[in-house]
Amino acid sequence: MNTHAEPFEQDPPGHGPLAGEYVLGVLDQAQRAQVQARIAHDPAFAAEVAQWEAHLAPLLEQLEPVAVPDYVWARLRAALALPEAKPMPATSAPKAAPRGFWNNLGLWRSVGIGSLATAVVAVLALVSTLRSVPPAPQPPSVAQQPAASSGMPQMVSTLAQDDGSTGYVATMDARNGRMTIMPMRPMHQDGRVPELWIIPKGGKPISMGVMDPEHPVEHVLPEPMRKLLRADALLAVTMEPPGGAPGGVATGPVVAKGAITALTLGS
Repeated sequence: MNTHAEPFEQDPPGHGPLAGEYVLGVLDQAQRAQVQARIAHDPAFAAEVAQWEAHLAPLLEQLEPVAVPDYVWARLRAALALPEAKPMPATSAPKAAPRGFWNNLGLWRSVGIGSLATAVVAVLALVSTLRSVPPAPQPPSVAQQPAASSGMPQMVSTLAQDDGSTGYVATMDARNGRMTIMPMRPMHQDGRVPELWIIPKGGKPISMGVMDPEHPVEHVLPEPMRKLLRADALLAVTMEPPGGAPGGVATGPVVAKGAITALTLGS
């Protein structure tokens, strides 16, 4: 593990976010297939992907893979009063891993929390700033204010779906209470909206409000809620009736979940 932190540039000059998102592994299966097809017939785009891989590769020198611990899922089930999860049916390994930064290194799908997730989300937060997105509606339980520069976030979280893909990315700064939620894949259910929950260690889920299913939103959290932003807490998303879960108690299925981790990349 490399202990010498080198300055990290946001992205290779002159390159758009699509190649970077492909390398980071945040695209869904259909999007990855489209990108792979483009790589096959677009040499310039293939070169962008290769440069992104080379650009992000130094991060791996600072990472140690951490397997997803069973207690994360156990805490979620207990806190949300969910039945015991049924084991997933075994699947055979693919004959050949697809070309790509994470696949080549055999890390992305086996890691859920810890240093790798921290690095991935930190870079993803920087890539996401390249996008131009319309302002999202204000969730009911938190105050939304115009975005302001606050430097690198202190904490991050990747909220994974059951298929292992990234559903949401959250960046948090407990110093000023800013929390940015970025949906990576739109989540829609008839008559339901996504609601974000924070689960303190040993505590019960606390609603952080309903979210826009498609657009990133920055919240400024009330002072009492800022104290909940700790590296031993969990975030989860459930699908609830419009306006949020009745009585502040989750009723819908958990569609994404992830641990909060402290940002450890060198400045």
